[in-house]
Amino acid sequence: MPSPVLIIPWMALGMLSGSVLGFMTRSLLRAKPFSRLSWTMSATLTGLLFAVLAWRLGCGLALLAYSYVAAVLVPLSIVDWAEQRLPSMVVLPSYLVLGVAFGADAVLEYDYVNLLRSAASMVILALAYLSLALATGGLGAGDVKLAGLLGLTLGWWSWSALFTGTFLSWLFAATARVVLRSTGRVERDDPMPLGPYLALGTMVTVVLGLSTSS
Repeated sequence: MPSPVLIIPWMALGMLSGSVLGFMTRSLLRAKPFSRLSWTMSATLTGLLFAVLAWRLGCGLALLAYSYVAAVLVPLSIVDWAEQRLPSMVVLPSYLVLGVAFGADAVLEYDYVNLLRSAASMVILALAYLSLALATGGLGAGDVKLAGLLGLTLGWWSWSALFTGTFLSWLFAATARVVLRSTGRVERDDPMPLGPYLALGTMVTVVLGLSTSS
């Protein structure tokens, strides 16, 4: 088990990263202000995610890669929840960051299986969401781009991680929809942001160790 010598400083780094990313979140929000309370909560959440990832993964390139994913998923979820959009300026560069991290790990470990599975998962999930978007019109381009990124993220671990993360994402989204409908918060045809639930399903899969079987 990783020592507190890693976990505590990594949590502090996460809180600092979350605070800095708060400036990005504020600039990305067009209609709704980013309050000081929301800023503090997002920084705290990022710090907690960093701590759990450090405990779960230990020191290594995987920790760097997944901490980056956690850091960007928080502001993306906030923006999508508030304005139902996932800015490409955050999503698209993340493909490059993860690709470099996973590629470096593959070279250092002389093992390209994870990298190839990750790339295949990215394509599979992006095409699946694109097909769903074209067939139903219920998904936006941002959802499709985020799906590819999360396919890259989950596929690095295993095929079961890809399926588990996707299943949990839709389970969380469906549960939230039922709760919001039953409490009168949304109507039947009201759109609902999917990004936060995609992020939640992915992070739960990683931090709870539901992604270890290949």
